[in-house]
Amino acid sequence: PLFSVAVLADPHAYGSADNLQRLGAAVAWIEDNAAERQIELVLVLGDVSWNDGLADARAALDILTMPYVPVIGDNEVHSDDEQAWDEAFASHFQLMANELDGWRKAEVPVWHPDAEEDVWLQNTAFYVQGVHFVGLDWAARGVDGILGEAGFLHDFDGCTFPWFEDEVAAAADGAGESVIFFTHIPMHLGAFDLEQMAALTGVTGPAADLVYANLAGHIHVNAEVEVEDGGYIVFVTDAVWDDENTIRMIQVSGNGQRFEYEHELVIVP
Repeated sequence: PLFSVAVLADPHAYGSADNLQRLGAAVAWIEDNAAERQIELVLVLGDVSWNDGLADARAALDILTMPYVPVIGDNEVHSDDEQAWDEAFASHFQLMANELDGWRKAEVPVWHPDAEEDVWLQNTAFYVQGVHFVGLDWAARGVDGILGEAGFLHDFDGCTFPWFEDEVAAAADGAGESVIFFTHIPMHLGAFDLEQMAALTGVTGPAADLVYANLAGHIHVNAEVEVEDGGYIVFVTDAVWDDENTIRMIQVSGNGQRFEYEHELVIVP
């Protein structure tokens, strides 16, 4: 056993005191159990907050005494708060550059040809004890309606898909099962069309021995599906704000050659 990761999805810490309280309860549980469970990282998988709730969400998460890394969700994009989200967490990401090994964050904004505007794609990467974490922003840009809920590759210079390809290539010398993608939009379960899923698995399939999982939110359920041709498992975690307040705990073990992972779903009162 090396360390543990706590995963939170979809806090929706905006417009409801109850939602912010539920996020606070999840943060308090993580803090109370950090030493016993060796929690060294918290991942917050999108739909964190938007509009005037961004400051409150950031304050709630800043109580954490271990590194935490959020990704942006589709709700922040639909609320036209991409830039505001980036600015709200900018100083936190500067701290993470000093706290997480090999920290990298993609430059923003970047021109998006389909959306025909600048976008603030939130792509990150770093290491914890040899595990290669890659944050990927698949949230749709430049579309409305039901398509706004889907995943898009953003396969343009400076955008998400080239970042994804580069990070998988950078893992070539890593240990077995050492790469974890964390996203808001799941990299399967109908979030992408068949052509886009083939593009994803075309990158990860040849690196299947290195790639472990995609940790995601968005669909407000707990789910698990193995993507056999991609060599990884998608683990979706239920929303903090909805139904049972859920934290996914992942115990990481390794021997220098390979990593293994044990999952537990914790329900916070």
